[in-house]
Amino acid sequence: MRTFSHLPDLGDGGAAVGRGLRVLVADDERDTVLTLGILLRSEGFDVRTTTRGADVPGAVRDFNPDLVLLDIGMPGPPLIAVTAYRTSADKVLARDSGFHHHIGKPYNPVALIHLLSILKRTY
Repeated sequence: MRTFSHLPDLGDGGAAVGRGLRVLVADDERDTVLTLGILLRSEGFDVRTTTRGADVPGAVRDFNPDLVLLDIGMPGPPLIAVTAYRTSADKVLARDSGFHHHIGKPYNPVALIHLLSILKRTY
């Protein structure tokens, strides 16, 4: 598990807050991306932005961000929650959070492959 002990004390204020942290901002609303980019850069963050969901995986690979601000409702591939949280309420929460599908752990391999085959035909 990754810890965030390397993050600066937010009480420092000013550009020290974001110094050294890489943040990827991904949102299909151009104004949101521009506004967040300006705000974060003014606080010292190293920021990359994208307005295309399809570009997010490559941006993560190439930029290696410490944090990602992601509009989970942006156009792009379906989001599948794979989680040990399996209750009905957890499934509703995942759906309300923007995930398209919910797979509980331990997962059923047959059900997972079935879902992926359906998604392959759909997307």
